[in-house]
Amino acid sequence: MEILKTIMDTFGASILVPVVIFVICLFMRIPLKKAVNSAILAAVGLVGFNMITNYFTPVISPVVNKMVKIAHLNLPVLDIGWQATAIIAYSTNIGMVFIGLLLVWQIILFATKVTNVFMPSDLWNNYSLILWGSELYLITKNLWLASFLMLFGNMVCLLYSEVIAKRWSTYYGYPQCTLSAPHQVGNVPFALALNWILSKLGVDRIQISPEKIQKNLGFLGDPMIIGFIVGCLLGIIGNITMLGSLKAWGQILTTGVTTAAVMAIFPKVGSIFAQSFSSITAASQKSMKKGGREWYVAVNDALGYGETATLTTGILMIPIALILAFVLPGNIIVPVMCLTGFAYDSEINIALADGNIFKALIMDSCIFIGQLYIGSWFAPMFTRIARQVGVQMPKNSLMVIGFVAANILMGLMTMAFLTQNPIIIGFVVVLYVVQFVYYKKNKQKVTDVIERYSDYSHVKNRQKSVPVQE
Repeated sequence: MEILKTIMDTFGASILVPVVIFVICLFMRIPLKKAVNSAILAAVGLVGFNMITNYFTPVISPVVNKMVKIAHLNLPVLDIGWQATAIIAYSTNIGMVFIGLLLVWQIILFATKVTNVFMPSDLWNNYSLILWGSELYLITKNLWLASFLMLFGNMVCLLYSEVIAKRWSTYYGYPQCTLSAPHQVGNVPFALALNWILSKLGVDRIQISPEKIQKNLGFLGDPMIIGFIVGCLLGIIGNITMLGSLKAWGQILTTGVTTAAVMAIFPKVGSIFAQSFSSITAASQKSMKKGGREWYVAVNDALGYGETATLTTGILMIPIALILAFVLPGNIIVPVMCLTGFAYDSEINIALADGNIFKALIMDSCIFIGQLYIGSWFAPMFTRIARQVGVQMPKNSLMVIGFVAANILMGLMTMAFLTQNPIIIGFVVVLYVVQFVYYKKNKQKVTDVIERYSDYSHVKNRQKSVPVQE
């Protein structure tokens, strides 16, 4: 396990993910030239993503810190981002045991057809499962219970990954691909419920898409311009008491230009990364045409980040998230590092909303509120683990949290396991089994319902048939 830890620490996602893609290509008898090309494209894409986010975060963080000072807020928990969370997960003593266990478990689940999602292709994102298992172990010292939480949580996430597979792959245009990252698919049950409720409330009648924005606003509706405007607004709010200084306007314009750059560059990097999966998806489709099993490749959530509606929703969520964090009673978290990752969190909601930015923003906001409270509750435990693995506490912060450790579903499940009460844990397991059996027996029905609530052609037709009042 020490060797595995050394490999994970040394190479990271930008090397490990391409290697896994290369191995899968060879296993699927994809020509060597295409296999190598897929691996290199994945590596280039992941490096590009990291370069953009690593440049964006230091620009946004000082602005947010200024907002907190101006508002005189007492928020003792600092959000340190997914990168630090992954390092923490892989640095715990039990973490490396869990990564090997999870890999074997996922292969068994796929081979026995418990799931039709091949999750090892997104090996890196196992860190969120490892984190929850490590937290439970360090608190309870119960290795069996922690292992069960992690393996059981993996099964739950794979179920939801399969549930949204068709919708996600249809919207983003990646055949036979789906998300499997636990910190993303853990939001699926809440996203499905919100999508249904908002549809019943008539929110579908308000359709805001990138095309509509650009049509109505002209050049102001261009995603790059939207990024510049939102970035400048954040900069102005953060420097509201210093607008008379040249330094303040330097930061304002820098924030605006950087945000615009993210909106312009990320889609291009995303298209490079997406090409790495084209050979695998083509091979899987050929297999199904020959009468083979229908299955989905688990892909990194970076694949959908750069889609215009998704990226626009993620950028617009930044000011909304800050307002929510500042005004919600009981919240103790300052969201900083998560701000650049909202487009990742928006993918499932955008897919369910079929590109409707207005509806997706409502769904994102509701889920973010839940994450703030889950994160506030788990912050002391997360901080304890961070200190144990040697993470230095940021200045003026009593505690830290990564929003990966604020996932609502995994958080609630971990709370149930923390009780160590067999009845409560048993209830959670039974709830999963009921959902699993129902889905397997009614797979097409469930898929059709999701597609129906993601198809707004009936709304458009109804709007066209309504006579315009003079």
